Amino acid sequence: MKAPLIEKIDFARSHKDLYTAGSKIKEVKVDKAAYLSIKGVGAPGGPAFTDCIGKLYTLAYTVKFSLKFAGKMDFAVSKLECLWWEDPAKIPPEKWPWQLLIRVPDGVTETELKKARREILEKKGVDTSAVERWAWKEGSCLQVMHVGPYNEVGPVFNALSVYAQENGMETTGPGHEIYISDPRRVPPERLKTIVRMPVKKC
Repeated sequence: MKAPLIEKIDFARSHKDLYTAGSKIKEVKVDKAAYLSIKGVGAPGGPAFTDCIGKLYTLAYTVKFSLKFAGKMDFAVSKLECLWWEDPAKIPPEKWPWQLLIRVPDGVTETELKKARREILEKKGVDTSAVERWAWKEGSCLQVMHVGPYNEVGPVFNALSVYAQENGMETTGPGHEIYISDPRRVPPERLKTIVRMPVKKC
């Protein structure tokens, strides 16, 4: 049975200011949005980090195709994002706490996710119960594009903090990275990552 044609939701197109960036720091405002979210601790690229990415994408694609086949909605699976709730410079990598995100339409409800989790567990034997639906309003932010290895993003966060101070703002955290490039296909020196920090006026 062929799924009915419905308009695809694509945040990279409808919210270009949030999913594109240049070499100059820019102020953006992020309204309340829904995300698939999973938390963990450990070095980026380590077993826990990689396992959580797999669960996040598995649930995202399963619910996407379930809703599309039912004729309810279609959406492009968004870029992977990561929040850093503590300064990585102050603790060893194996203790870094992070929160991985994939933005989803508001119509992706907990009821739909429950169905998808059950399907994944029955068909693939993968428990995705740690992936939650999370609503978050990030608010006013500074962001810029970083081109290069992931482990060189620290100075970019520092540059955002300096910019905030020089313009009557202060950063409120968490540090936010949006991974534009696929590291399996793009060499480290060409990886594109949007680096974002929430701010408020002093």
